[in-house]
Amino acid sequence: MSFLSPLWLLALSSILLYFWIARIRGWHLQGWLLATVFFLILALGRPVMSEKPVTVEESGSDVILAVDVSYSMRASDIAPTRLDAAKQLLSKIIRSDSRDRFGVIAHTTSAIILSPLTKDRELLEHLFASLDKSQIITKGTEVMSALELSRKMSHAQRPLVILFTDGGDELSYEKEAAYAEENGLKVCIVMLASSQGSTLPSDSGSLKDENGHIVVSSRNDAINSIAEQSGGRVIDGADAASVIAWIERERGEDFAGESTVTRYRELFYFPLVLALITFILAYTTAGEKLAKVLILFLAMIGISANGGVVDYPYMAAGKYDYERGNYERSAQWYSEIHAPQGTFNRANALYKAGKYQEALGLYRTIRTNDSRFKSKVFYNIGNAHIRLSEFENGRQALLKSLTLQYSREADQNLRAITGVQEQKTLNLRKEKNDKFSSDENKPTGEGKKGKEGGGSNMQSDIASSGAGDAGKKAQADPRFSTSQGKASLSSRQYELINQRSVHETKPW
Repeated sequence: MSFLSPLWLLALSSILLYFWIARIRGWHLQGWLLATVFFLILALGRPVMSEKPVTVEESGSDVILAVDVSYSMRASDIAPTRLDAAKQLLSKIIRSDSRDRFGVIAHTTSAIILSPLTKDRELLEHLFASLDKSQIITKGTEVMSALELSRKMSHAQRPLVILFTDGGDELSYEKEAAYAEENGLKVCIVMLASSQGSTLPSDSGSLKDENGHIVVSSRNDAINSIAEQSGGRVIDGADAASVIAWIERERGEDFAGESTVTRYRELFYFPLVLALITFILAYTTAGEKLAKVLILFLAMIGISANGGVVDYPYMAAGKYDYERGNYERSAQWYSEIHAPQGTFNRANALYKAGKYQEALGLYRTIRTNDSRFKSKVFYNIGNAHIRLSEFENGRQALLKSLTLQYSREADQNLRAITGVQEQKTLNLRKEKNDKFSSDENKPTGEGKKGKEGGGSNMQSDIASSGAGDAGKKAQADPRFSTSQGKASLSSRQYELINQRSVHETKPW
């Protein structure tokens, strides 16, 4: 089972908050009403059960979005700028069309492919957003390069090409119009400029020509001949609806294939019925009788009805203070939790506060059959002993940790204290090249005056239990990830788009 609107489940935190306040102030728990709210939130989350995937046939057009990124596209007569308006327009188009394949081209006096033809909308948006206009040194516009590259991108008989431009700087586009017609390109011109025009920004204010006159860039309607001769259309301004309607009208069958569609069976009516039942029970004597039966049943099977639920607010509060460096207050919150996880988190907070002896005492009280958890406990015991200059005890604890489960941090710390005598002190804050812990787990006090006691060379399970390990840095996934924004255009792509800059005689 999964949820189609999982954000609604965040509202469950209100129930947990009520439990916490009710416990502190001694309120009478309105059990059935809370159950009603719980089931209503589940229904709003739209629980579904996935059914057997269905294979469907699909077809669509090749649509190539060619965006003018020349200097004149930085004008602001189309808010916020012509180029930003093109970005927003591109995003709206690809999000609203799930049938066609899209490719993205950027061009000035040269053209480059930002994305080949694909149906991956997230990739398309990300690659265009990653375009760094500061790396583009060419300032003129040549539409022919975009048309030639569009023809090479698609093997379709008549692909659709959409030019987001201000018209460029040519007096005539007869050659480009003839090329589009001869090569089967159906071109739509999206004019992102006004007749009045706009000045262009520069480091000194507004861009000026060689005679010192302020440059004003306005629309060039000569480019409309390309759309007229190729059987396309001219659209004024950032009108996404008109562009989408044009694609719908001109759509062909440039490609055909199959795709797998997952269908879901809605289950929201189950929690909705339960919400109705619990609401009725809240205001009838039947609800009171049934509550007594449930309490008796839970008592018989040895289940604490509110322990885990009430512990969560203390976990959240402890995590909040831990992440902000309020370690002693964090330890106080965790002291309200009597489970091994709460004790572990409390000991970690005391360790970070520099109270190593107290932390050691708590670590030693933890009993668990989980080897991974026990390995973390021994690792932190070892680090606490090292902080107290009890190197032999620290060595024994680290060996136990490695025996239960290998970790690079424990191995590095064990190597760092090899041969160190009991009377020596391991100064972690003053040594420039600290070998006590790995590069990813440097003590937080390094390079400071050292009011904090503990460092981050401590394995904390707070994150998994509801109070994050503030000392660790997450390692980035080396694979491509659009959501993290790791992919960007290569220097070779900028080199290609700038390759004609030496031949330019005009700055725009």
